[in-house]
Amino acid sequence: MQTWVDLSQALRLQTMIRLVKFLLLIFLLPSTRVFADLSYELGVDFVAMEDDWSVLPSTPASFESARGTGIFFKLDYDMFGFQIDHDRLNLNLQRVVEPLDVSLSAHKDSFLIFYRLSDVTRVSFHLSQQIADPQRFECYYSAGITIGSCENSNVQVGSLNPKYDFLNGDLIAINADTESFGITISRSSDRKWLDSLSVGIFSTTHKYDWSTPLEDLVSPYILELVFNGNKLGDAIAEALRKFPQRDSWRLNQLNVSVNKAVSLYGPVEAFANADFVYLHHSNYRSINYEPRYNIKFRSGLRFERRSLLIEVYGNYYHHNLIGFEPITFNQRTEHRFDEPYGNLGSRVEFRF
Repeated sequence: MQTWVDLSQALRLQTMIRLVKFLLLIFLLPSTRVFADLSYELGVDFVAMEDDWSVLPSTPASFESARGTGIFFKLDYDMFGFQIDHDRLNLNLQRVVEPLDVSLSAHKDSFLIFYRLSDVTRVSFHLSQQIADPQRFECYYSAGITIGSCENSNVQVGSLNPKYDFLNGDLIAINADTESFGITISRSSDRKWLDSLSVGIFSTTHKYDWSTPLEDLVSPYILELVFNGNKLGDAIAEALRKFPQRDSWRLNQLNVSVNKAVSLYGPVEAFANADFVYLHHSNYRSINYEPRYNIKFRSGLRFERRSLLIEVYGNYYHHNLIGFEPITFNQRTEHRFDEPYGNLGSRVEFRF
């Protein structure tokens, strides 16, 4: 399974490289003044969260820390342009019951191409894929029973079926990826209270797959065993109910973004960005809570001079990361998405 994921990633990378080469030919060949009309941007982003940072909103109980890094390259030529992003997300998630460590790591590759309809309006087309590192759990707690091979388990479950050999004694393995596409229209403004406004429509397909020998337990004798006053069969059924659904589902969203910056002193300005996201789930089977919207608010300071831009900022998410980091939401995590989330970040851009 892991080999297939690695091969798939390599093929997507090769496809992206070919696409970039093709776009470069489109942009560069028509003009002999290409270097005069061509501009580039290269940037890096870093965000962090610690659960004891008082400047951030109270995080969900299992969220101890988080780190996110990103790098992007943007090319702008005449009326056209494109941008490539690669982002890495690491969430340190700890629980008081098994599995104790449910940390999530994922990377996201994004591609954007835009066309200027006028000096103040442009349309952009977006594609992205986010893939989570495989998660492996040795034990799982459900309905008062800890199942698996860890030291504090109540019962061990294994299988002689060769299809579970790759687990190497673990109870469950989970793989996940998402694919998104969308379109946005952006317009700059000279109003006192608004610098730019954008409206976009996006659709994200979620695909989860997992393997566990718990599915193969059908013996009435085993399922009727009682631990801590609960039947093993009931605990297994409850655990399986909360695992991410294997049938793919879509999250459709309408995004509205507004931005404003105010000059403070020389090259320094304060800025604020607000994103309003309306969410609609398609073919998703919710077991607890299904957010219908999210709000992200970013504010900070920006330094800009010649070819250098530096930002420091804080982010607030009203309903956790849904609508912004799609890999984080599924049946197993949805009970944490009625809570806010926040982080601090910095951004550096070089323009050529």
